[in-house]
Amino acid sequence: MSRPPRLPVLLLGCLALAACTPPPQKPAPNPPPVAITTPSISLPPRPREIKLDRVDPCALLTTRQRKALGMDRPPLATRYPTMGNARVCDFRDSTRALTVRIGLVLVQGVGVWLEETAQADVKAATVAEFPAVIVRTAEQTRFCNVEVDVAQGQFLDIQFGDAGNAAPPGLDAMCASAQEVATAAMTTLMAR
Repeated sequence: MSRPPRLPVLLLGCLALAACTPPPQKPAPNPPPVAITTPSISLPPRPREIKLDRVDPCALLTTRQRKALGMDRPPLATRYPTMGNARVCDFRDSTRALTVRIGLVLVQGVGVWLEETAQADVKAATVAEFPAVIVRTAEQTRFCNVEVDVAQGQFLDIQFGDAGNAAPPGLDAMCASAQEVATAAMTTLMAR
């Protein structure tokens, strides 16, 4: 018994399917890249320049101001290597386990915080009539910074943070406290 040839039948079936299939369409062009934009912040001009070159950061909070802010430990002078070896002063509230750091950045302006590489949430503010920014770093909820634009290529760096408080204040409260410290420091700085 001979079998009918299958190859011609299969070939005819494939040709029939091919005739009914629409031609391939051109692939859709790639969509244009999405532009990622960050909100730009423009700061107003400074009312005047206050150079920080000869300033002692530990002298920017008077005894009265430190007491009003609850900073009961003696100021501790140190350096901040990542900001051009900036001179800084640390203050501590031992009762509430909170800290204040005042830094004098002399190697770059406050605009460094407005760059995309800063990777921070930045909001414009004013401190003692000087332009400033409130800086919240995404991964840090234990402190808040206020940066005051005091001179070309220089800024006053204020950090308010938790130093081991069992129930630390929220980030909004720390940012408000950082602004309060910045105002006190600027008051002292402008009175020099």
